Amino acid sequence: MLTFTPEQFRSLQASARHGDRSAAAMLGVAYENGILAPQDMSEAIMWYRKAAPGNAEVQHHLGRIYEEGRGVAADPAEAFAWYFKAASQGDPAAQCDVARLYRSGIGTTRSLQQAAKWYEVAARQGDAQSQSNIGYMYEHGEGVAHDDAQALLWYRKAAEQGYSIAQQNLGLMYLQGRGVQPDSRQALYWFERAAAQGFTPALINAALIYMHGSNLPHDFARAHELLQKAVAAGDESARPLLKQCLQRLAGAGTANAEADVPKLP
Repeated sequence: MLTFTPEQFRSLQASARHGDRSAAAMLGVAYENGILAPQDMSEAIMWYRKAAPGNAEVQHHLGRIYEEGRGVAADPAEAFAWYFKAASQGDPAAQCDVARLYRSGIGTTRSLQQAAKWYEVAARQGDAQSQSNIGYMYEHGEGVAHDDAQALLWYRKAAEQGYSIAQQNLGLMYLQGRGVQPDSRQALYWFERAAAQGFTPALINAALIYMHGSNLPHDFARAHELLQKAVAAGDESARPLLKQCLQRLAGAGTANAEADVPKLP
């Protein structure tokens, strides 16, 4: 967070009043966070708006303020307008937000084609969330022609950046052989990567591979460990599976436990 001496703050005020947009942006931060001045979102927004021309970061931040209704009434249309300004200057986070609002129809007319366009623009700049989302749109044919190969490509790019949803979806593509040859080992690798981040669906899917085998050795101990984490995270669907693991590990009801293991997705 920015810090100022009182003298620096007065200097910023003077510079901002004389049209210095960088100073105006810093004053916006100061008033938003109550730095050397009482917290005042109206004052912050005024200075952010003065700083906004040509500044994609400030434009994007204003979009967030209006979308979340921080110090002003929530205004999705105003948020979209600011996101679009920043997106048009090449800001990938803003491009992702423009795509999100086009996809939902909040603040603008719903358009899956525009959502796909903006997600892909941001994805090509390396934005992991956009890479994952355009992968999903290719997988499900939303706003673009269904294309498993493109879905796999974008999921992989996001997964390699550590984006857990993409890791889970990439694991499913490998498991089901969509856009690639079926490969349970690769599926498990990506489920484990997402599970390591606490992503509950991946915890369960990895556990199911260990329980079901899927051409790999059973490992009920590892499945038990993963399912304990899923239950601790509040996913009640993991509790029956956890019970089956305990039966298997205890050597009781083995046949029924294995027979009742749900199939993988």
